[in-house]
Amino acid sequence: MTQLTAEVKKAISQQEIFPVATCNQNGIPNVIYIKYLKVIDDKTVLIADNYLSKTRDNISNNGKIAFVVLNSDKGSYQIKGTSERFEKGPMYDEIQRWLPERYPRVAAVVIKVEEIYKGAERIG
Repeated sequence: MTQLTAEVKKAISQQEIFPVATCNQNGIPNVIYIKYLKVIDDKTVLIADNYLSKTRDNISNNGKIAFVVLNSDKGSYQIKGTSERFEKGPMYDEIQRWLPERYPRVAAVVIKVEEIYKGAERIG
């Protein structure tokens, strides 16, 4: 089973902005920058839905998601998985605690990690 390694988790914790990609039901890609993204555990990543629009629709219709992390010493990592949006529950509550009140904090997007790549090499 794929798990985020300590090295990948460290890279995530050191990055401030994340390019996040989704696709709609017709396979048309959408890439945005996300500021609020963090690791929950070895298999789960949390994103705050503040101003998502196309990405929100893509998550609802498809769920597939990927993001890139740059580690200046080790290269880049691409994390792929399936996402789900929550407007209540523990992950939504986490978003409410984590983000400053000035943000809408509409929903929590939970990513279940399925694949991890370092460059072109699959490492998880």
